Amino acid sequence: MQSSDPALPGFFLLPSAKSPDYRARLAPVTVDDTRISASLKSGHLREDLEPSGGYKPAAAAAETAEAKGEGKVLVCARCHSLRHYGRVKHPDAERLLPDFDFVAAVGPRLASPSGARSLVLLLADASDFDGSFPRAVARLVAAAGEAHRADWKHGAPANLPRALLVVTKLDLLPTPSLSPDDVHAWAHSRARAGAGSDLRLAGVHLVSAARGWGVRDLLEHVRELAGTRGNVWAVGARNVGKSTLLNAIARCSGIVGRPTLTEAPVPGTTLDVIKLDGVLGAQAKLFDTPGLLHGHQLTSRLTSEEMKLVQVRKEMSPRTYRIKVTFIFLILIYSLMIRVNMSNGLAASYLLKFHKSFLSKLQHAATLFNL
Repeated sequence: MQSSDPALPGFFLLPSAKSPDYRARLAPVTVDDTRISASLKSGHLREDLEPSGGYKPAAAAAETAEAKGEGKVLVCARCHSLRHYGRVKHPDAERLLPDFDFVAAVGPRLASPSGARSLVLLLADASDFDGSFPRAVARLVAAAGEAHRADWKHGAPANLPRALLVVTKLDLLPTPSLSPDDVHAWAHSRARAGAGSDLRLAGVHLVSAARGWGVRDLLEHVRELAGTRGNVWAVGARNVGKSTLLNAIARCSGIVGRPTLTEAPVPGTTLDVIKLDGVLGAQAKLFDTPGLLHGHQLTSRLTSEEMKLVQVRKEMSPRTYRIKVTFIFLILIYSLMIRVNMSNGLAASYLLKFHKSFLSKLQHAATLFNL
């Protein structure tokens, strides 16, 4: 905590000193007091004025705004800047914020044999699966499940946490050329490879919050697994689309006065665990968590300007190349050059966003790579 620089985290102001007579009774209001209007003395809030005079009671204004669907959400200055401008006011201060540790914050609840039913949504970006899949959280869920599975089989009380794999941003993949079954099997295998064979997934969902694909099926499955009193945690790397997906789930649930989370293409938009009430019905709770710092995610090390260059915002177009053995394939991704050597005749698939590509023989690789 500090009280010197308001631009840095932990800033606070000391409360002002109270007057010695702050408990004294207020003087009664008299009729001849000119500091208070006659409407307040009589207890009426200027009901004699018509709306055409420029005044409208607060209750009437709120009803009109609600009828027109113009209700405004009160947010902090940081969320306002992210919602309307897509950036934070003090980028330097953002680097000083501590990283969110899901294992330390929520891990004890998952490891406890008692308590409400736990469900973890493991979110991964379809365009960067290995760089966004939360491996540590998946291993934690797998370890807690194996520790309590024996007690659960014998009928003893045991909190058996479950996990759902949710692949977000499906609309970015070249959907006409990809089979949903193939993507489903590929995502399941990559999750098992990242978390280990002990990970038992309750299901795999391919969704797109922007298009609304698969959101309703996901909501129904989450309600089924969470029950009436369960806790559901949405976990994923930074900028994987957790808040966007939860907003889509809230819209799909149809609740009145649904919560609205801040969405922005900025890593680390959510700073703390946020509970969304009423989305799952009954007493089940849905939590949005801050993005995890992923060691294999390149975008977390880029600036905001560099993020605009490499971030995938529209559907990718597939390209097929037939390359002979002893040839090389050079891919230029902005200032990064990737070299792919064809040493055998096995087919391979890569999911990349690049600007230019070059095909040449292996003996010319050194010359091209040093240009």
